Amino acid sequence: MSEALRWALESSSDPARAAADWLVRDISPQHDTAWALLADPAVSLEQLQQAKTVFKTMRIMGETVADRRHAARLYAATIAAARVRHGDTISTQSEAAIRRALEALEQDSEVPEPVRAIIGLALCMMRNEDV
Repeated sequence: MSEALRWALESSSDPARAAADWLVRDISPQHDTAWALLADPAVSLEQLQQAKTVFKTMRIMGETVADRRHAARLYAATIAAARVRHGDTISTQSEAAIRRALEALEQDSEVPEPVRAIIGLALCMMRNEDV
Protein backbone atom coordinates (compact mmCIF):
# COMPACT_ATOMS: atom_id res chain seq x y z
CA MET A 1 0.00 0.00 0.00
CA SER A 2 1.38 3.44 -0.84
CA GLU A 3 2.45 5.70 2.02
CA ALA A 4 -0.12 8.34 1.07
CA LEU A 5 -2.97 5.84 1.06
CA ARG A 6 -1.86 4.32 4.35
CA TRP A 7 -1.67 7.78 5.94
CA ALA A 8 -5.13 8.66 4.63
CA LEU A 9 -6.61 5.52 6.15
CA GLU A 10 -4.82 6.03 9.46
CA SER A 11 -5.80 9.68 9.70
CA SER A 12 -9.46 8.89 9.27
CA SER A 13 -9.39 6.55 12.27
CA ASP A 14 -7.22 8.67 14.60
CA PRO A 15 -5.99 11.97 13.19
CA ALA A 16 -3.98 12.95 16.27
CA ARG A 17 -1.88 9.80 16.15
CA ALA A 18 -1.62 9.71 12.37
CA ALA A 19 -0.04 13.17 12.13
CA ALA A 20 2.59 12.35 14.75
CA ASP A 21 3.31 8.97 13.18
CA TRP A 22 3.67 10.51 9.73
CA LEU A 23 6.20 13.05 11.03
CA VAL A 24 8.12 10.34 12.90
CA ARG A 25 8.57 8.43 9.66
CA ASP A 26 10.52 11.42 8.33
CA ILE A 27 12.79 11.29 11.38
CA SER A 28 13.18 7.52 11.39
CA PRO A 29 11.71 5.61 8.43
CA GLN A 30 12.05 2.25 10.18
CA HIS A 31 9.56 3.28 12.89
CA ASP A 32 5.89 3.14 11.95
CA THR A 33 4.66 5.01 15.00
CA ALA A 34 5.85 7.65 17.43
CA TRP A 35 5.45 5.18 20.30
CA ALA A 36 7.66 2.65 18.46
CA LEU A 37 10.38 5.26 18.07
CA LEU A 38 10.27 6.09 21.78
CA ALA A 39 10.31 2.45 22.85
CA ASP A 40 13.33 1.57 20.69
CA PRO A 41 16.54 1.33 22.76
CA ALA A 42 18.63 1.97 19.63
CA VAL A 43 17.10 5.35 18.82
CA SER A 44 19.74 8.07 18.64
CA LEU A 45 19.85 11.22 20.73
CA GLU A 46 19.62 13.25 17.53
CA GLN A 47 16.41 11.46 16.53
CA LEU A 48 14.95 12.09 19.98
CA GLN A 49 15.87 15.77 19.77
CA GLN A 50 14.18 16.00 16.37
CA ALA A 51 11.11 14.20 17.68
CA LYS A 52 10.93 16.48 20.72
CA THR A 53 10.97 19.54 18.46
CA VAL A 54 8.20 18.09 16.30
CA PHE A 55 6.05 17.12 19.29
CA LYS A 56 6.62 20.50 20.98
CA THR A 57 5.37 22.25 17.85
CA MET A 58 2.39 19.92 17.61
CA ARG A 59 1.64 20.51 21.29
CA ILE A 60 1.31 24.22 20.61
CA MET A 61 -0.04 24.25 17.07
CA GLY A 62 -2.22 21.14 17.03
CA GLU A 63 -5.53 21.66 15.31
CA THR A 64 -7.66 19.98 17.97
CA VAL A 65 -7.48 19.36 21.69
CA ALA A 66 -6.85 15.68 20.93
CA ASP A 67 -3.90 16.63 18.69
CA ARG A 68 -2.39 18.85 21.38
CA ARG A 69 -2.97 16.30 24.14
CA HIS A 70 -1.37 13.48 22.14
CA ALA A 71 1.59 15.71 21.26
CA ALA A 72 2.05 16.65 24.93
CA ARG A 73 2.21 12.96 25.85
CA LEU A 74 4.78 12.31 23.15
CA TYR A 75 6.79 15.41 24.09
CA ALA A 76 7.13 14.33 27.74
CA ALA A 77 7.82 10.71 26.80
CA THR A 78 10.58 11.86 24.44
CA ILE A 79 12.26 13.74 27.27
CA ALA A 80 12.08 10.57 29.38
CA ALA A 81 13.52 8.42 26.58
CA ALA A 82 16.49 10.77 26.13
CA ARG A 83 17.23 10.68 29.83
CA VAL A 84 17.01 6.88 30.06
CA ARG A 85 18.73 6.01 26.78
CA HIS A 86 21.37 8.75 26.67
CA GLY A 87 21.53 10.33 30.13
CA ASP A 88 20.59 13.66 28.57
CA THR A 89 17.91 16.17 29.48
CA ILE A 90 16.73 17.54 26.16
CA SER A 91 14.51 20.16 27.69
CA THR A 92 14.83 23.56 29.29
CA GLN A 93 11.85 22.78 31.52
CA SER A 94 12.59 22.68 35.23
CA GLU A 95 13.22 19.32 36.88
CA ALA A 96 10.04 19.83 38.91
CA ALA A 97 7.96 20.45 35.78
CA ILE A 98 9.45 17.41 34.04
CA ARG A 99 8.81 15.26 37.10
CA ARG A 100 5.16 16.36 37.33
CA ALA A 101 4.59 15.65 33.64
CA LEU A 102 6.22 12.23 33.84
CA GLU A 103 4.35 11.28 37.00
CA ALA A 104 1.05 12.06 35.28
CA LEU A 105 2.15 10.28 32.12
CA GLU A 106 3.18 7.15 34.01
CA GLN A 107 -0.47 6.76 35.07
CA ASP A 108 -1.89 7.54 31.62
CA SER A 109 -3.57 4.49 30.06
CA GLU A 110 -3.13 6.02 26.58
CA VAL A 111 0.64 5.46 26.84
CA PRO A 112 1.78 1.99 25.73
CA GLU A 113 3.37 -0.15 28.44
CA PRO A 114 6.91 -0.18 26.96
CA VAL A 115 6.96 3.62 27.01
CA ARG A 116 5.45 3.76 30.50
CA ALA A 117 8.35 1.56 31.62
CA ILE A 118 10.81 4.11 30.20
CA ILE A 119 8.94 6.88 31.99
CA GLY A 120 9.18 4.90 35.24
CA LEU A 121 12.93 4.49 34.74
CA ALA A 122 13.33 8.21 34.08
CA LEU A 123 11.44 9.02 37.28
CA CYS A 124 13.60 6.57 39.22
CA MET A 125 16.73 8.20 37.81
CA MET A 126 15.43 11.64 38.80
CA ARG A 127 14.67 10.47 42.34
CA ASN A 128 18.14 8.95 42.68
CA GLU A 129 19.69 12.22 41.52
CA ASP A 130 17.89 13.98 44.37
CA VAL A 131 19.52 11.76 46.99
